[in-house]
Amino acid sequence: MKKALTDGNAEASSALDEAFDRLAFARFELPNGFVNHGAMACEALAALGFEDELDGWARRFARGAGQVVGPVRPVAFEWAEALGDYQTLPEWVGFFIEEIDGKGWPLVVETWVPRLLPALSTALFHGAIRAGHAVRAISVADTPARRQELARALGYWAARFRPGEPAGPSPEVADVRAAVVAAAAAGAGYYVAEPNIFHLHGVTGAMAVELLATHIPEDAAARGLAQVQAEHLALYSRAGRGLRAMRATALEPAGAPAQDLARAAEASLDPHQVKLVEACRRGLQLSGQPVFAAAAETVTGMFADIA
Repeated sequence: MKKALTDGNAEASSALDEAFDRLAFARFELPNGFVNHGAMACEALAALGFEDELDGWARRFARGAGQVVGPVRPVAFEWAEALGDYQTLPEWVGFFIEEIDGKGWPLVVETWVPRLLPALSTALFHGAIRAGHAVRAISVADTPARRQELARALGYWAARFRPGEPAGPSPEVADVRAAVVAAAAAGAGYYVAEPNIFHLHGVTGAMAVELLATHIPEDAAARGLAQVQAEHLALYSRAGRGLRAMRATALEPAGAPAQDLARAAEASLDPHQVKLVEACRRGLQLSGQPVFAAAAETVTGMFADIA
């Protein structure tokens, strides 16, 4: 029987460790060029309470991903020269395995996430999204499987590093994390107005920064907020008409129960549905903004009422 929790449960899960172990033998990108969403989806499913389903999801994404990319322990690694060089992905993963084992994951995250945030939009935000899920997993339980997943997530982000939109000065806000969630809420509004894969990732990308923000220095988190704002400005610049039309009406979610939304996302076998529903549940819990519920209803087909 499938189980789903409504409180964003993120307890330590041996099933998640097993899923991470299985997915460590999968490529980072699928043969069609898309990112392998397996590890991200499994962590989001665990947070939603679907631990019983993780093995099936992990097997599906491991089976379809092609040749494995294993870590290479570099003897000498000039990370500044390797940044953005996808050919050095095995060395990046090996580098981060050694860094995490030697220094502990909190220091590695505190050091490296700020370095990588200028490439927030790399691979349609997936470097940051995978890192955010991995950081949440290891913050719950520091296990070998979660260490390896964090190394793979950071390694992928670094190997695919491409600077994104130029960010402005760090905003002066009282609560950076709340401001990031507010940016994600605005992105959810664009998604409801014009549901597409790019608008969806504007939400999950911002909510990945929310996951990372508490693990990096406050000034770095503020720079992360500035990067979110810069990426959103570029991403949503052509969507203004749809958003204005949506705001001209009364946005009221249809009221689908959170458990039903989570169950529908899992049953879809679509990792984008799973990740957006989880991110929107978290955003709703943190902010109370109904647009998160509307976005979750939209992606699952439990339509928001914009009458």
